[in-house]
Amino acid sequence: MSLKSKFIGALIGSAIGDALGAPLEGNSMEEVNSVYGEDWKMISGRYTDDTEMMIGVAESLIENRGFNGADMAAKFIQNYHARRGYGPGTKEALRRIREGESWEEASGKLFGGKGSYGNGAAMRIAPVGIFYYDNADKLREIAYKSSHVTHSHELGKEGAALQAFSIALAVQGTEKEAMLHDLKEFVKNVIYKEKLRKIEALLAKEADKKAIISELGNGEEAFNSVPTAIYSFLRFDSFKDAVVYAISLGGDADTIGAMTGAISGAYYGEGAIPEEWEEKLEEGKKGRSYIKWLAEELYRVKFYNV
Repeated sequence: MSLKSKFIGALIGSAIGDALGAPLEGNSMEEVNSVYGEDWKMISGRYTDDTEMMIGVAESLIENRGFNGADMAAKFIQNYHARRGYGPGTKEALRRIREGESWEEASGKLFGGKGSYGNGAAMRIAPVGIFYYDNADKLREIAYKSSHVTHSHELGKEGAALQAFSIALAVQGTEKEAMLHDLKEFVKNVIYKEKLRKIEALLAKEADKKAIISELGNGEEAFNSVPTAIYSFLRFDSFKDAVVYAISLGGDADTIGAMTGAISGAYYGEGAIPEEWEEKLEEGKKGRSYIKWLAEELYRVKFYNV
């Protein structure tokens, strides 16, 4: 399988997981299963802020051949559509930047000066994961910097870095058995270290969904959603099964679906994504064709530097 297919798989997979989970965001596990049952068709194909912000990350990395904080913030603001469902913290950070505050300072003023530890940085991180897949130190640095535009809390940044590194390992084709070891070596924060230990224990006993929600979470906090996406990817042997499982847990279904889709797409490549899902993903100015083009451009800049 080509690396280009993995790059495309990561971005398209993220968008598809987002769009598939979007109609179910905030619903309980029971409510999700009553909507989809056994037949998981794409209901609308419309993506949310998760994908809109991922597009901004990719555009900025391509245009600047790497990270540029002011430009990335500008891309987020240019792409912003309120109806995509942005969280209050991100909206406030972008408002402050739009009104003249530095991208380096705006997010640190949120939540009483503590910053956000939500999953809003992790949900959009796929372009960083593929672009820096071969350099863990650089990946961490850029994951933290790109997170800081809206999420300055360590737990928000570390969640984004962990998600990005999961995608990087998937691009590399790391065996699933070895992946957890590498993730535990990479992660620094004790909360995430503990979650990774829980993933290992839960995989060993094939726990039920209620146990996964209880132990790993299905919420908007990065530490209650990034580990869940990693678990969903590791537990199953196909893109479809992993993403369906992630969304079926309910809660922040679009974001956990997006993050699972990014890792799974990077691992299995675009060819493993169900065609009927991809065909239903929204098209238009920045729809599926554009997202694929962004992945191809990231590949071109990465390997040909042109």
